[in-house]
Amino acid sequence: MTTKRVLLGVDANSFPVALNFFSNREKFAVTVVRDGIEAFGRIAEEKPDIALLDVNLANKGGAECCKQVKESGLSAETLIVLEVCVGNRRDVKKCLEADCNALLVKPLHYEHLASVTTRLLFGERSISPRFGVRLPIRYGIRHDYSANLSIGGVFLETTDILPAGTHFNVAFTLPDGTTIDCAAEVTWLNGPMLRSQPLLPIGMGLRFLDIEKSEVIAIRDFLFSEDRLFLA
Repeated sequence: MTTKRVLLGVDANSFPVALNFFSNREKFAVTVVRDGIEAFGRIAEEKPDIALLDVNLANKGGAECCKQVKESGLSAETLIVLEVCVGNRRDVKKCLEADCNALLVKPLHYEHLASVTTRLLFGERSISPRFGVRLPIRYGIRHDYSANLSIGGVFLETTDILPAGTHFNVAFTLPDGTTIDCAAEVTWLNGPMLRSQPLLPIGMGLRFLDIEKSEVIAIRDFLFSEDRLFLA
């Protein structure tokens, strides 16, 4: 197994969680940085496989560091995950504009870090953060409920599982009254016999297709708002 090189630039609360997850020395070689200037230098020089940075990292914030790395092309293969606080839309916007590969919400949870890191390093190259949200979803002539939601897709809790690759239209309404109506594709399954995500119910993961920019913004604003916490 190839050891993955990890760069950590997180706050004091997230550090123990991150260090615990990356503690296996056969799988991960960890470098810790104190600020954004050091983070950029290390990424440019060492080209780690993944960097986990706080958006408010000292001297040069994580988003600024990420943007500089992406624009410079000095370490094109480094995956950058940024940490933000729920409710800080300005920081979320900065992170998305920096073209990071994924977002993690503070306080950092071991399960979320494990899920995002595993999928980035061994599966998808870019991930939208998922939040536990229960909303009625209409797809075709069926109605079921979401188990989680991201700006890129939704996990649908249902026993009526369709094959991966199936396309259909989905529609749901956010608490502020905004209706999302777009095409979606089944990308993965959590079936009764094979549960790839044991913590989730039986259902299927959907990826949004041809979704309007205004709908993406509406979902983003809802997911990163304080009001969403009361619906979880």
